[in-house]
Amino acid sequence: MTMTYDFLYCNSDYPFSTASLRIEACIVSDSDIPSGSGGINGERYTYGQLCHHPIIPELMRKITNDRLKQYAEECNSRNSQEGFRMFKVEGEYCFWGLRIGPVVKTPSVSEMKQILLKNPKTVQAVKEHQVTAAMIRAVTYDLLREEIGRCCGMLKEEAGLAIGNQLDCAPHEDISGYIFMVPNWAHKWFRHDGYVSKILREI
Repeated sequence: MTMTYDFLYCNSDYPFSTASLRIEACIVSDSDIPSGSGGINGERYTYGQLCHHPIIPELMRKITNDRLKQYAEECNSRNSQEGFRMFKVEGEYCFWGLRIGPVVKTPSVSEMKQILLKNPKTVQAVKEHQVTAAMIRAVTYDLLREEIGRCCGMLKEEAGLAIGNQLDCAPHEDISGYIFMVPNWAHKWFRHDGYVSKILREI
């Protein structure tokens, strides 16, 4: 019960009931420096610093889209006082507190199957049970890019570039059932499976 309370204290707007969920805290030293995984955090910020300021000043100064900058500021403001705390929900890292910008519902297994069956490029893979992670991510990433594009006045392709280039973020399909942007330093450092693995097992 205490761990659930701690989780809800840090994630008061979590969109999913935690009553029956297995929740555990992840102990990470504030002095650790996220690194590796394709050159993340070349600025060498400590985990403690990044937890309070997930989108670093170097990036904030380069964001050209006003709405994207607002999203980044909201994430930084939300974490500025007490800092982000990582938890595992049902054994998977939960990035809810690091979300940036809009959240989009991810398709259920049956919904994903119907989407893939409607696409001439993936219909055969579904019928032969040869669906790949890339096929699933193509669907979910497009959903997020379209929503960011709509909110920020960009084309879907421009939104895709903005996620990586302006915010240094990655699309993340969270165990909460939503996809949203997460800073690359966290997304690559906390190695995880989650939504895609679940869909691959069940589709």
